[in-house]
Amino acid sequence: MTIVRKNIELPADAVGLHVVASVSGGKDSTALILALRESGIGARYVFADTGWEAPETYGYIDYLRTKLGIVIDVVAVNDDPHRGYSAMVERIRHRAGFPGRMQRWCTRELKIEPLRRYHDRLIEMTGIETVSTMGLRAAESESRAKMVEWEDEPEGKRSWGGYIWRPLLQWTIEDVLTIHNRNGVKVNPLYQQGHSRVGCYPCIFASKEEIALIAEHSPWRINEIRDLETEMTVLRAQRNVERPGRYVHEASFFQTQRQGFHGIDAVVKWARTDYGGHQFHLFAPAPRGGCMRWGICDLPDTTIQEHRDSAEDE
Repeated sequence: MTIVRKNIELPADAVGLHVVASVSGGKDSTALILALRESGIGARYVFADTGWEAPETYGYIDYLRTKLGIVIDVVAVNDDPHRGYSAMVERIRHRAGFPGRMQRWCTRELKIEPLRRYHDRLIEMTGIETVSTMGLRAAESESRAKMVEWEDEPEGKRSWGGYIWRPLLQWTIEDVLTIHNRNGVKVNPLYQQGHSRVGCYPCIFASKEEIALIAEHSPWRINEIRDLETEMTVLRAQRNVERPGRYVHEASFFQTQRQGFHGIDAVVKWARTDYGGHQFHLFAPAPRGGCMRWGICDLPDTTIQEHRDSAEDE
């Protein structure tokens, strides 16, 4: 099957404005960089560092800089991003709790607000409006399918407050992978591990498979979450002594939306079980997400060997 090369065209309302493309290290935002370059559209690139990304993602951002010869600016909560500082951990300690389904402050405080300040500074320096350009695709979710390619979103507590352009909205996964291959650009190595998404590592809404993959490949992150759960529970108790009733629940756990789970260890244990959450796998399951799902890479040799070793042990 021949896949037609897709060029993107700058909307008439965006002509003369600063195109600022948000970079996450994921396949879609990388496709956005490549599409802008192929279409001859000048842009600035910016990465919002939550301090909670995977090491592979930080490495991939550096890879894009070198491979494409581009500048990718970095913004963070403290406006002085540097390795070793985690905005996510700082915010967790400030609130003595993790983001949750009802208090999803992470996106707003760690990404939107630092990016908004970046745009505002650029406007102040040049006197020219900016266009927030994102590599979102309608096929990714029901909510994204309802989005429009161009809009001027009014300012508000839960809105961007400016021009937004989503040029890849109607692109397919084939379009995304094709533009990677055409430019000789690799995808984030997390996809080779089986991850379906790239972003906070892990997100509070991470899937069962994502949690299991992180526990397997990055147990240090699980240890960090466990230590934070203990630290935040102690901190809440101290603050409740200072101001009784400040926290209704003194214990603070990651992924509190998982009903019945108390602590990251319980979540990991559940993530390693089969469908229904009660039976453990006889063999380690092969990853279903990432490049395995898209058919762009083979099953990792280590996983194949683990399956063989498990079979021999039986």
